[in-house]
Amino acid sequence: MKKYITLFHINWQNSLQYRFSLVIYIGGYSLYIGVLLYLWSAIYHEGQSVGNYTLQQLTTYYLLQLMINSIIFSYISWDVIDNIKNGLFSNFLTKPLDYYLYWFTINLSGKMLEALFVIIAAGGISFFVSDYIFFPEHLITLIYFIIAVGLGIVLAFEMDFCIGMITFWLTQVRTFKYMLQTLILFFAGAMLPLDLFPAYLAKIAEILPFRYLIFFPASIYLGKIDNPWLSFLLLIFWIIIFYVISRILLARGIKRYEAVGA
Repeated sequence: MKKYITLFHINWQNSLQYRFSLVIYIGGYSLYIGVLLYLWSAIYHEGQSVGNYTLQQLTTYYLLQLMINSIIFSYISWDVIDNIKNGLFSNFLTKPLDYYLYWFTINLSGKMLEALFVIIAAGGISFFVSDYIFFPEHLITLIYFIIAVGLGIVLAFEMDFCIGMITFWLTQVRTFKYMLQTLILFFAGAMLPLDLFPAYLAKIAEILPFRYLIFFPASIYLGKIDNPWLSFLLLIFWIIIFYVISRILLARGIKRYEAVGA
């Protein structure tokens, strides 16, 4: 365990070297919020409404979508793809490191740092536009929200890791990743709250695990889910499923990689 703690610390320090990119990201984040407030204020000012969302709730949903997207979604598959394609994966076979835990540690370290910057930025912006922001009434709602985000980080990593593992079998995995990433974002509720989808799409989204990445934690924060424990159990179920899939793909991928190398 000590080596993964050291890895976490090293990656944290490396991430701090890219503070400028985080500042640029926060600047773009702030600009997006300004455009968002203007857009939805204009729509509601004209007497229009969007589903059962108030102006505060809808604005807050999209702000949460940005925050959650930054904190939860993993992109380590790009590095995994490069490792396998360039042959760097061989280095990991000779090291006393578990490849899954290695990337989980890297991802967690980067996400915690990114979350810190995003929360600071969101808190500062919310102070100036508090009239447009929905704040939960009860502390337990925030606790549920944090739990949902924490579990979402694990699920998103496992999904992304599985995509990276497909490189053992596919040569054009990058195109496949782009397509799958767009699909995941759509059914996660990044583009539109899932309860505003047409009925048939909403039913599909309810079956898929992607809803737990954005829509589920955002709905908890907005007070639309009072008792999320059943959903938490389903989320943990999906985490277990994707963990098993990750391990199977990694084990079989290593055998295939060694066979090709031989």
